[in-house]
Amino acid sequence: MNFELFISKRINKAIFNENNVSSRIIKIAITAISLGTIIILISISTGFGLQKEIKKKLTTLSGDLKISFYDNNNSYISVKPVNPSLINKEKWYDSKKIENFYTYVNKAVLFKTKENFDGGILKGLDSAFPPQNIENFLISGRYLDITKPESLEIIISSKTSEKLNLKVGDMVDSFFYDFNKSKFPKKRIFQVVGVFNTGFVDFDQNFSFTNISVLQKINGWSNLEVGGIEIILKDQFKKSNYKQTIYNLLPPIIDLQGVDELYSEIFSWISMFDFNILVIMIVVVFVAILNLAIAIIILVIEKSKLIGMLKIFGLSNGKIRRIFLLVTLNVISKGLILGNTIGLFLIYLQRQFNLIKLNPDNYFVNKVPVEISIPNILGVNSLIIIFSILALFTPMLVISRMEIVKVLKIK
Repeated sequence: MNFELFISKRINKAIFNENNVSSRIIKIAITAISLGTIIILISISTGFGLQKEIKKKLTTLSGDLKISFYDNNNSYISVKPVNPSLINKEKWYDSKKIENFYTYVNKAVLFKTKENFDGGILKGLDSAFPPQNIENFLISGRYLDITKPESLEIIISSKTSEKLNLKVGDMVDSFFYDFNKSKFPKKRIFQVVGVFNTGFVDFDQNFSFTNISVLQKINGWSNLEVGGIEIILKDQFKKSNYKQTIYNLLPPIIDLQGVDELYSEIFSWISMFDFNILVIMIVVVFVAILNLAIAIIILVIEKSKLIGMLKIFGLSNGKIRRIFLLVTLNVISKGLILGNTIGLFLIYLQRQFNLIKLNPDNYFVNKVPVEISIPNILGVNSLIIIFSILALFTPMLVISRMEIVKVLKIK
């Protein structure tokens, strides 16, 4: 057996079998590393999980990319119709990168009941829109009947439902104003077929859904004229430069916006999570490594006589440093194993049972989402190991400066 490994094993055994100062300090260091690992894993998994869940919701409801006329950019309302033949689809469309491609029309609407009224935006969806993107948020009722594209069906939010006291099956008077074409509003009576709740307060307070053909007819547009086109990209291409590729091939009068531009305030808010995670990591790693460094210094001082004897027998400072490096790695590994086990177990419990809830009015989700991956786990563990080894600089300096005569002097 390697001599340094043999000595390090003897020291490790003594640490956990003896009840002295260094033993207690080492155990505190292991606890600090464990807690640090748990805190960082939970911070990363919840921070990234919340970011991913919010982005997923926004993409589900509005697509990753939106194509429309420049005239429509400052308004959610479809002011000017787009003919899909204008967008040069055959030049840039790639089914390997695009998951969903559908058209829409947005129209301002005023809902009125006998007791109350409420304004908002009615979004018309075509048959290519994936129904599950809304069905996942339904709390009652069903999705629109795409086999009857001109049927006056509507899906409203829970906010609208509460304000107007509407439920699935009820009829609601709806008024559409366009004073450029007529002095009087157009009226339609919709049947409520579904009620949804996304958790996005602003979205739920403003948006409802119907079939696109209904709004095309109200606007006096042909079935080839739409308010815009929304594109949902496949996960591996969401951060690619495909957006720029499409933009370069669009006519000058047509614009392309990403979901991060449409909801810039929300994306600015969630981007702060990265900074918060970084601060937590720095503080936690610093505390854990400080504990470890102090523990190793105390151990080195306590084992000063052993170090002196090893130097007498001809061991170089480098080999002695290697012994304490092995001791340190043993301490780190125990802390990491304990921390990873507990941390991943807690993350698993949250993923399976949603033990911790959130207020959707503040966080856009009703439970704490978690996102963990092998690269994240390896990154956290590597970070702690690297900084732990760097923390050995001071203890190693102490070893190098120890004088044999002084450490072996018998009083």
